[in-house]
Amino acid sequence: MKFTTLKINLKTKEISMNEIQQEGIYGIIDYALYLHDEVYKTYELDPYDPKNITVFGKGPFAGSVLPGAHRLVFIFRSPLYGTLFPSTMGGAAYIFQRVGVDFVVLEGKRDKPTIILLQGDGENVSVELHEMELEKLLQIWRSYKGEEGVYALTEYLIENFKDKFDEEFRIACVGPASLNTNFGAIFSQTLKNGKRVEGSEDWAARGGPGSVLLRAHNVVAIIFGGKAKKEFPGENIGDIKVARPIVEGVHKKPMFQVIGEKTTKYRYNPKLKTGGTFGGNYPAEGDFVPILNWQMPYINKEERIKIHENIMKHYWEPFNKEAIETKNWTTCGEPCPVVCKKFRRGHHVEYEPYEANGPLSGSIYIYASDISVHAVDAMGFDAIEFGGLASWVLELVYRGLLKPEEVGLSGKPDFTKDDLILKPVEASEKNARLVAELAHKVAFAETEIAKILGLGKRKASAILDEKFKDRLKYGESFKDYAVFTPLGEDGEICPTMYWAIGNYIPLPIQGRYWTFYQFGVFLEPEELASKIVASALYEFWYDNVGWCRFHRGWMKPVLKALFLEAYGENVDMEEHAKKVIRKLINYAKKAGYEPVFWDSMRVVDLVAAGAEEFGNEKWAEKFKEDKVGTAKEYLKRVLDTYSEILGVDWTI
Repeated sequence: MKFTTLKINLKTKEISMNEIQQEGIYGIIDYALYLHDEVYKTYELDPYDPKNITVFGKGPFAGSVLPGAHRLVFIFRSPLYGTLFPSTMGGAAYIFQRVGVDFVVLEGKRDKPTIILLQGDGENVSVELHEMELEKLLQIWRSYKGEEGVYALTEYLIENFKDKFDEEFRIACVGPASLNTNFGAIFSQTLKNGKRVEGSEDWAARGGPGSVLLRAHNVVAIIFGGKAKKEFPGENIGDIKVARPIVEGVHKKPMFQVIGEKTTKYRYNPKLKTGGTFGGNYPAEGDFVPILNWQMPYINKEERIKIHENIMKHYWEPFNKEAIETKNWTTCGEPCPVVCKKFRRGHHVEYEPYEANGPLSGSIYIYASDISVHAVDAMGFDAIEFGGLASWVLELVYRGLLKPEEVGLSGKPDFTKDDLILKPVEASEKNARLVAELAHKVAFAETEIAKILGLGKRKASAILDEKFKDRLKYGESFKDYAVFTPLGEDGEICPTMYWAIGNYIPLPIQGRYWTFYQFGVFLEPEELASKIVASALYEFWYDNVGWCRFHRGWMKPVLKALFLEAYGENVDMEEHAKKVIRKLINYAKKAGYEPVFWDSMRVVDLVAAGAEEFGNEKWAEKFKEDKVGTAKEYLKRVLDTYSEILGVDWTI
């Protein structure tokens, strides 16, 4: 398969365009891994080293008429998790494909914050680099035309660069979180006639791609557009008359019928009378919803049920009324019948950001969480990672391990189960306000502690343990209140927002869905390992080809046929995925990041309580006899089987 690559050396301003055709490269992860591992050897470099590279681009099916094929993928060495990491952004490749390149490689670092302009006319690609002063950038992030952070910067960029484009264009940019933390995200919103389309915000966030873009390259924004058209070497799947029979040949039923059936959760579920991840997850999770910094193991079921009832009343019902019944539904920027973006009050409402900076952080009143989530988003954080941090900080402040004034907060949170049961609105308003305050303090590194928190929970704990050792009980650590999946000595990532055992297993890629993330089940370790591998093999493919995973139900069985018809490539999907995961493992090990046992008692408690809560009596008994020893046995057996299936050595 042929791909067009654009390489930009930001230091020397050298720009080169090449065609590559290499065995085993079918998508962007394949190519980026080859560069990171074999060409640049970035495992030897610090993630923020200017010699490091960031690779971003589209998948081989962008330009087709098939919905979901237009995610923009960023691949970089994560400053948080420590190893190579893919992060994807919905819809942005629908405009990026018009530049006329598949992959862009950024290397080197500008002296000043820089905006990259990419534009294609179908034959040539023009690249412009525009510098700005850091002071000016900080000023815009603080406030511009009534907005702040990434929204303010987007408005500034529209105003200053829209005249450079004849066609529709799109902006991907970062906020202050990328300057001062390891978990800055890259933000992008669909633009129409130079205006932001309400509810269409999207993010490449997990692992800290924004932090790498800004701190390794000094790039604050990438603006792209053009007129190039995709040409497929085989069947032209840009034509609905060609693409439809391929899908229908696999599914044996009409294409739009099968897409509708397989994406019900994300569009609209008539049984639940709701849609989207926010609408679908809260009724499904019941009392397993993560709350109060993952304190579910210490709250009995009856009380968790009462809290869940309050979540349904104060969180889910207003969402349904304002986003679902009104049909405030849009897309991420590509034509798509699923319209998964449910929005209200000017902003998209998705489960993970509203969960991490809502119930997890002690807010179960949606109008309160609007304040916290919008602040976290504006600052340009990975909202999952920040919610994990904020909930931890709020608990530490509540327990007196940190003082509000040290962190820069106006007071102590209402952070108990009784607060959420007896005064849900009042407690939520207080806690959400504190989360919003914390977002600003950490993003702009306004206090010494806020700056330390920007490292992430695990790295920050090492410093706080030393700094405030007199506040801890003997043998205790700040880490014991934090929930993260660890890798190596200092790698970490906040798991996705489900009480799912597969989320806590240290894998080469975590914090995404390259695992078995079903909540409420406690499997034998060997079965969990086998389900993790089965999931990872295809989650790899969705990222490798830049396809939205909400479409996985119908797309997974069609992928092989698409490679064959559009490119004449007969790909052994599972074998290739295994090969790449082995290479990712090899890279992680060379970078010094291997699996370790959980170094947080909160995580051990979540796993142990999971055995009992999810009905596995045998393991529940074992945990009662020896909690830490059983946790070690369980994790070791999961990783031993995982290693055996993949033919690698990835164990503790």
